[in-house]
This record gives sequence, structure tokens and C-alpha cells, in this order.
Amino acid sequence: MEEKEELLQKIRMLEDQLEYYRTREAQMEQLIREYNEFIRRQFDIYDQFVRDIGTSRIIDPYTRVYSAEHISKLVSYYHQRAFEENREYGLILVRLVEKDENFDANLLALAKLLKNVIRVPMDSVGRLNEDTFVLLLTEIGKENTRKVVERIKTFINQHLAIPVKISFRSYPDDGSNLEDMMKQLQAEVS
Repeated sequence: MEEKEELLQKIRMLEDQLEYYRTREAQMEQLIREYNEFIRRQFDIYDQFVRDIGTSRIIDPYTRVYSAEHISKLVSYYHQRAFEENREYGLILVRLVEKDENFDANLLALAKLLKNVIRVPMDSVGRLNEDTFVLLLTEIGKENTRKVVERIKTFINQHLAIPVKISFRSYPDDGSNLEDMMKQLQAEVS
């Protein structure tokens, strides 16, 4: 009789272990499904990016700098990377002030000048809205961002002589919240 009890106890123990392993198997299957879904979404995002290259979703058709949608995504992405990897970066907003008969020509000239002032491919220029450009300067501190702003002002005064408003912020020196930094920049160039 004692032997029978021992066997029954071992059977219960084995059944408990079997149930534990079935539960673990179900958990692993769920993790695999979640991982596969995550990877599928990553591939979808990459496919969308590849489809958009060279289109107006990436490049502003008029000024030939990054579109507002793309530069916004790029700035958000870089902000997250800078946070995770403890990197510095700078944001500069340049707004063309006068909307006169030369506005279109001045906008094109300003876009071209801004593309020539940055370090390609490290930095990026995008058209934020109708009259404002944003420059994303990667791996740069506040003092060097200030020097880039001064260089932009000098080039504009020497080559274009058009009225602009310029403002900049440096991460993390001027804040860690991207939305707040962008709001401050936009308020300063308005």
C-alpha cells in the first residue's frame, strides 16, 4: 500500500511538472508571436521608408530639403537615440520673415545656403512649414551649435541679405523634452 501511495505521489508530482511545462510552453509561444509581430512591424516601417525615398513624403518638392513629416520623424528618432546613448545635439530654426514678391526665390536661396552650411551626412535640413526650416545638428554641444548659428547669420548677411529670425536649442543643456524645445524655438522665431 505504501508503494502505491509513493507511486501516486510521483504521478501527481509528474503531472504538476507537466502542467508547469505546458504553461511555460504557452508563455514561450506567446513571446514568439509577440516577437514575430514586432519584427513584422519593423519590416513594414522599413518598407514604407524605402517606398518613400525620393518622394514628396521625404523630400520637399519645392526646396529639395527634407519634408516637414520626414524631418519631424528624424528629429524625434534622433532625440530618442541621443537620450539612450547620452549624446548631445542641436536644433536650429531659421524663419524667412518677409513674404514679399521675392519670397519664393529667397526661400529657395535660403534652403540652398542651409544645405551648404551643414555637415553632410551627419546633419539634416528640413522645411518645417511654409517659411521655416529646421536644422538637426548631430553630436554637437551648445557652444559649437552657437558657432553654427553665427556662421549661418554671417552667410545670410554676406550672400543673401534677407531678413530671417534664427533660434537654437541644444540637447541636453537647454532641456530634455523635445516638445518643449520645439515650442520655445517656434515662439522665438514667430
